Amino acid sequence: RSLNKKIKPYKINREILKIGDVVFALCYSPEEKKFYLIKQFRPFYYVRNEKYKFELVGGLVDKGESITQGLKREIDEEIGVKTLKLRKLTRYCPVPGYSDEIVHVYYAEVEKIKNSHLYNKFENEEIKVSKLSLNQLKKINSSKQIQNVLTKVSIYEYLNKIKKS
Repeated sequence: RSLNKKIKPYKINREILKIGDVVFALCYSPEEKKFYLIKQFRPFYYVRNEKYKFELVGGLVDKGESITQGLKREIDEEIGVKTLKLRKLTRYCPVPGYSDEIVHVYYAEVEKIKNSHLYNKFENEEIKVSKLSLNQLKKINSSKQIQNVLTKVSIYEYLNKIKKS
């Protein structure tokens, strides 16, 4: 139905990606006083001949999992550490024009990382973990270069909700 009541109902066909809930965390090690961000293959970087960009740890919530269970699993799978503490930053719908995806974003305090390169053969993910300072995080947020919107939104939310407190 149209938002304009003068227009009669009409049919349209749309393709909708059924993704569902996804979870991501801005991971921080209180022991190292560093943030853990990752880099991994993404088709966009390949097609556009771009260098890999920093991303947050995360992924799809599996059927039967809660949001926090899915997030703790993703943190363990992608960077090999246990979650110590979680705090929700935000949630949003990134592309309502063609997807049902809802992104849940958290700040996660995690154990100190042991390996900076991980390969998850079950997900076919090769991940490089970087340890960043708060100043490096702020530089990502203020950069004019192309960046993953999830990473920028999450850093912004962290700086405005947690770092201020």
